[in-house]
Amino acid sequence: MNAPVRQPLPGEVKPGDDLSPLIDRLLPSGDRSILRRIGRFADDRGWKVYSVGGAVRDLLLGKGENFDLDILVEEHGLEFARLFAREVRGSCKLYRRFATAMVIMKGGRRIDVTTTRGEVYHHPAALPEVVPGSLEEDLRRRDFTINALAFPLNAEHFGSLIDLVGGAADLRAGVIRVLHEESFRDDPTRIFRAVRFRQRLNFIIEPRTEELIRTAVDLRLFEKVSPERLRHELELIFAEPDPPGAVEAMAGYDQLRFIHPRLALPEGDRSFLRRLARHLAWFLRVFPGEPVSSWRVYFGGLIYRLPPPGLAATAKKFNLSRRFAEQLRSARDDEASIIKELSAKIQPAPSRIVALLRGRSPEVLLIMLARGGPESEERFRRFLTEYRRVRPEVSGRDLEELGLPPGPAYRQVLEELLFARLDGRIQTRGEELALARRLIDRSGRR
Repeated sequence: MNAPVRQPLPGEVKPGDDLSPLIDRLLPSGDRSILRRIGRFADDRGWKVYSVGGAVRDLLLGKGENFDLDILVEEHGLEFARLFAREVRGSCKLYRRFATAMVIMKGGRRIDVTTTRGEVYHHPAALPEVVPGSLEEDLRRRDFTINALAFPLNAEHFGSLIDLVGGAADLRAGVIRVLHEESFRDDPTRIFRAVRFRQRLNFIIEPRTEELIRTAVDLRLFEKVSPERLRHELELIFAEPDPPGAVEAMAGYDQLRFIHPRLALPEGDRSFLRRLARHLAWFLRVFPGEPVSSWRVYFGGLIYRLPPPGLAATAKKFNLSRRFAEQLRSARDDEASIIKELSAKIQPAPSRIVALLRGRSPEVLLIMLARGGPESEERFRRFLTEYRRVRPEVSGRDLEELGLPPGPAYRQVLEELLFARLDGRIQTRGEELALARRLIDRSGRR
């Protein structure tokens, strides 16, 4: 494992230290104003309210530009959310089962509100039963010490760091540590979160927490977690800045077999994932407005080499569309011949490249691109940037006016026009019409 990078904590921050200077320096003025307003609103009603969790962690790490408004209210969270939404003329969504709510302010700024609570897990990997709890119980139920930090928003103690479990010390040391021995038994998806924070923060997972991870994996606790919850955690991992690094860490803890028992990450696949990340970054940069799913790119890349039955079963388990799963299978079947042809010393005609690659989603094309070498890369990219956008100017209506009855011949003629334009044999609408007439005459003679 990589050694941790010591994070820029403001001195030796200790429980009870005033974080107000840090808040004023790092947070945008709008967020500071909202926090103060929340505190005043709670003071008027005699309620205790806190900023909590990852927002406090990131603040201590010197990151305030994307501050999460995660608010913890003692006893009155749902009532606070409902009344505060009315106060700011926003809207409110209540999630009573988990004692949480979301306030959406004018302009779209969101505030996540939680009532202090405890959690009871009736068996490993079960969704918890939420029970009323104190601030201390709420903080001690969380996943890692670095996410169990808080500070009050009430005016009297505004910004005073609450750290019951040594989270600030673990931030300084660059360490991810669970709060109790049963943490991964209660919620095995915390293993994914440990990997995610390890990669994002460049921290280490401390030895006892690593031991608990390996025990949970050996006990096959992931098998008790629904595929929907596993997919959610994987989507979060694939949205991180370094998904290949996170997948490598998952492989190091033998987590990939819970996607499929035969899924592994040999050395060649590690370099493949790095190429995949590079090509995805290129695609997002070149086509900023085109929708592409990083989840489908990385997950599809991971399961791509599974045998067809395993690929189909895994795609179904994790709710990939049948069409995308079929595209993965088709690409896998065709890959060797396509890459061989696209890697040839003599460049295939543009029409041939289009015939090989058209009809495949950008995600599948990126996977195929990453599996090829530098010889085929330029031809894949030419298809994505140029060839796939070429269309003939002549339409079906034009063909009808030229005397071609509607039917399968339309598609054949339009394809011939497309290929001729791609290969530079025709360049204008007039030339297209002339070629269309010849093709129609030829078909009529047959």
